[in-house]
Amino acid sequence: HRHFAQHGFRGASLRDIARDAQVSLTLLNHHFGSKHDLMAAVIACHRGRLDDWVRALEALNAAPAGTTTVRDLVQAGIRIGFEMAADDNGEEFLLLLARVADDPSAQSLHEVRDSLDDAARLFVDALLRCHPGATRHAAASAYLCASGALLKFLVGSARLGRLAPTVPPFDRQAENQARLAGFLVSGIEAALQSPCATEAEPLAIV
Repeated sequence: HRHFAQHGFRGASLRDIARDAQVSLTLLNHHFGSKHDLMAAVIACHRGRLDDWVRALEALNAAPAGTTTVRDLVQAGIRIGFEMAADDNGEEFLLLLARVADDPSAQSLHEVRDSLDDAARLFVDALLRCHPGATRHAAASAYLCASGALLKFLVGSARLGRLAPTVPPFDRQAENQARLAGFLVSGIEAALQSPCATEAEPLAIV
């Protein structure tokens, strides 16, 4: 998890992974065969969470028109994201997904990228059902911004603790989720309803 998250598929080394796992490279190859198979095993550990996300989006898209809101979409994503981050190696896996989604060198993992893109399209479809007047480009852009903010929040919990330490420490997960939901909903709504700056007024390049 850690090596793939830090270095991506191409940059990760089976020799380095074996060294840090304190096993021989021969043993690693015996159990997994190749770097691709090892990456596939890592992804399989969390496949259930990815399937949960797809099922949640399918259910929201199947709901009667006008019954699903942007907040429903955001809250579903936050719930599954926080559950994934809480899993063993969850934060590393989230970073790994971000790398896999945009890493053209890992061609053998195209099925994973396709699954991620399928989930993203379901989210965009649901956004357009909430805002039928929005363009698909606006909805897709809103998705990328929202997913990026969610990912950064999920893997940045340690930094949040440094920026806002609490004495005595206590669990603020519900507060964090509520604040994050409000932020994402407001941002998505603004992105879908307002023209972009380049359409309204050219930006000065300084």
